[in-house]
Amino acid sequence: MHIVLANNVYPPIAAGGAELIVAYLGEELVRRGHEVTVVSTCGPEAEPYPDEVREGVRVVRFFPPNLYWSYTRQPRPAWKSALWHLRDAWNRAAASRFAAILAERPADVLHTHLIDGFSAAIWRRARRSGAAVVHTAHDYHLICPRAILLTRDLKVCESPRLACRAYAKWHLATARQVDVFTAPSQFLLDRHVAAGLSARSMRRVPNGIPLPAPAAPRADADGPLKLVFAARLVAEKGVQVVLDAMQRLPARCRVELHLAGRGPLEPRVTEAAAANPAIRYHGYVSGDAKHALLSQADAMLLPSLWFENAPVVIVEAAAYGLGVIGSRLGAIPEFIAEGRNGLLFEAGSADDLARAIVRLHDDRALRATFAAEGRRWAEDFSVGAMADRYLEIYREVVGPHGRRAGEPLRGAALQGAEVSS
Repeated sequence: MHIVLANNVYPPIAAGGAELIVAYLGEELVRRGHEVTVVSTCGPEAEPYPDEVREGVRVVRFFPPNLYWSYTRQPRPAWKSALWHLRDAWNRAAASRFAAILAERPADVLHTHLIDGFSAAIWRRARRSGAAVVHTAHDYHLICPRAILLTRDLKVCESPRLACRAYAKWHLATARQVDVFTAPSQFLLDRHVAAGLSARSMRRVPNGIPLPAPAAPRADADGPLKLVFAARLVAEKGVQVVLDAMQRLPARCRVELHLAGRGPLEPRVTEAAAANPAIRYHGYVSGDAKHALLSQADAMLLPSLWFENAPVVIVEAAAYGLGVIGSRLGAIPEFIAEGRNGLLFEAGSADDLARAIVRLHDDRALRATFAAEGRRWAEDFSVGAMADRYLEIYREVVGPHGRRAGEPLRGAALQGAEVSS
């Protein structure tokens, strides 16, 4: 098959979250003999962006005409964001650019991920070209203008404003162009359904990541309990809850907290590390530094205050044999089996988080369970397992001659095809 993957950014741009999942999937599909084209975006100053091939995947980027590039993360006045969203509701110019790419090499499947910037107009163009359309939601973009279901004061949004409800109604209506709507967690699917999604077919397809080699046992197994918090240092990730919980631990507990990441709360983290020798700040870590940090840890902290949809950090931690102490919020409980690969605590409660840390500190058998069970649990979230699931969906919606199931064959597919009455 020729599979076109679309995501608003793609490595080396950003290189985190959805774009990494798209890269893992595309490269695995190429290894299995499929042709893969990724369509992504760039800023207006980068046009024309030359096509490139990354790990066998053809990558095409263009700027979807709008007031600004969606990846440009800088404060903007509300009126400008509103106008951007109006253009992004149905961007005809972006759809035309996309149609030209599909005309050059027709696709059997268009598999979209984050489409802000492109708009849902690309779904209609793909269907007109004869391609099946599969969409994977990685966040709440279709039902929330800010994509995170949080109010501006970072509270979970339970009562959307009229403008937000109108936004969601329009975007979910456009999803009728999609043959199969997927999400990496049931929670994320359910939130879309509750908001009014009515897709032809819906599936839960967990994300897959390259699993690290099993880590060797910790050199200082009798040392302090080592906890890792690795995330963007923003309020909604719960970093302040972690710092507060450290202040509530009894003096008898030997605990080290290792924080990694960058973000606006970095000054608060560095201040806490300077005041408490049990807190160590590593800045942003990746590669060997990240591997070293996780290899010597006992547990990962995931104290999110927002509706996480499918945090792959849980899989990553389990693959290293670490338990995860996570908020009982969003999709996190869907991925943490209490006592098997982690513990849950009440979101936002530093006291409850401190109690969970003390429990893990005092129960070495529980740590051993996490180490033994975690790797086996993580195997179901490999890149190969993810590709298997998506290929099953592609084959359902694409007929044997490269067409959408139930649709007439494209002219190219008819050439040389045996037709029987």
